Parts: sequence; C-alpha cells; structure tokens
Amino acid sequence: MTEKLVYDYTMEALLRVLGQPLTAEHLTGLRALGVDPRQFQPAYPADTYTQVLNFIVAELWPQLPREEAGFELGRAFMRAYQQTAMGKAVAAVTRVIGPHRSLERMSRNFRSANNFTETKLNKVGPNHYELWFNHARHTNFFRGLLTEALTRTGAREVSVTLLTLGEATEATFHITWSQ
Repeated sequence: MTEKLVYDYTMEALLRVLGQPLTAEHLTGLRALGVDPRQFQPAYPADTYTQVLNFIVAELWPQLPREEAGFELGRAFMRAYQQTAMGKAVAAVTRVIGPHRSLERMSRNFRSANNFTETKLNKVGPNHYELWFNHARHTNFFRGLLTEALTRTGAREVSVTLLTLGEATEATFHITWSQ
C-alpha cells in the first residue's frame, strides 16, 4: 500500500493560517511534530498533517467547540492556500468555471494537494450535490474548506453539511447554494 502523503505547498498553506512570522512557540510545536517551516520536505505523511491540523486548532481557536474550530480552520486554510502558487492557479480556474464545474473537478483539485484523496460527485438537483470523499478524517475542516472554496467561485448562501460518515475515514457531504 502506498503511503498517504500531503505535498509541501499544502503544508505551507496550512501553516500560513498561523500568521507570519511564526512565533517561537509555534516553531517549537511544529518541529516537535516533525515539520520545520524553514525547510519544507517535498511531502509529509497524512498523519503528520492531521497532527498539525489539531495543533493549529488548539492554538488559534481554543475557546471554540472542536467542530466549530475545525470549520474555521477549513475556511482559513482555503484563504491561505489561494495565496500559494498552486492555490492561485486553482483559484483562477475555479473563478472562471464556477461552482458546478469546480465540484466536477474536485478529485483533480485534491490530487494536487495529496496523493490519496478521491471524490465522487452526485448531482441531486440544481445547485444541490452530494460529494463523497474516501478520506475526510476532519469532517468540519472539509465543511469549512468546501464552503470557502464554493463561495470564492461565486456561489452564494453556501451550505455544506455532513450527510454520512462511512467506514474508516469516508464521508459524504450535502452541498447547496444559490446564485
């Protein structure tokens, strides 16, 4: 089985959520997790990425319930990702093609971030989809990420809710919006 890896620019975007420059406490905490922001590795194990997600939630939103903090991190991640070279390219395309086609390209978009995410999209009706992920360990992070991503494509009143949580890390999200 191939090791699940998250690419360096995805980790870079996640760390941008902490703000720049990173504090000494953030640097110490990240290095303890095996991440040196001054010298990124080409890729990181998915478990390391998950640990960094948890670290950032604890650092930035300790007062929020875990679910809400995960949602906020997903939104903040998407904003930070779109500041990276890869994120700028993806954002430029998704703004042009809009929310429907952006959702249709979701597997490709996530494959630019890691080597393991697969999605399946089911159109339920106009501006109404179900999106399955083979690996969505932090479902509220994904809710926030999808909400922010679709909003940036021009969708309004975006709603992303967890429909089902499957075996291991599978999840299906119910997505609606108005235009």
